Amino acid sequence: MVSKKTARILIIAIIVNLSFIALYIHINPTLAAPDEPADIQNKQETLPRDEQWELIQKRQGELTAKEVQLKELEVQVDKKIKRLEEIEASIKKEVEAYKIESDTRVRHLVKIYSSMKPKAAASLMDRLDINVAVEVFINMKGDIAGAILSYMETKKAATISRMLVTYKGSLK
Repeated sequence: MVSKKTARILIIAIIVNLSFIALYIHINPTLAAPDEPADIQNKQETLPRDEQWELIQKRQGELTAKEVQLKELEVQVDKKIKRLEEIEASIKKEVEAYKIESDTRVRHLVKIYSSMKPKAAASLMDRLDINVAVEVFINMKGDIAGAILSYMETKKAATISRMLVTYKGSLK
């Protein structure tokens, strides 16, 4: 499953690549508007056989050159995709490391607040960021969390309780 951030990075990369292709077509308009087959046929009908053959060979050369250019662009796009996949993997590793570190810190806070008297813990929890408080409470035993919540500021305790009911993080 690709995260939203990774999807955004991939979309941005695609947009950048399309911009480069559009710029290339703007600089080299023969890619954007090749001769129509009917036009070539009309030119060939009015030309002698030798000149028709030269025109066909010239067109074949142009097509071969364009094929080479397209293959070069394909290689460049493949390299960029590979680089984006490497970046995505790196980001995933960093996010995972952050989650592990964050979980470690939350478990440490849970131990600290669980070992305190409920009234003292509530006083400190009232000053915590609400999301951090929810993470701490979700990892606490119910009786300890209830005792601390009972001493907290009523509005904040109600908000935390609502957030605990709808919590969608990883449950321990």
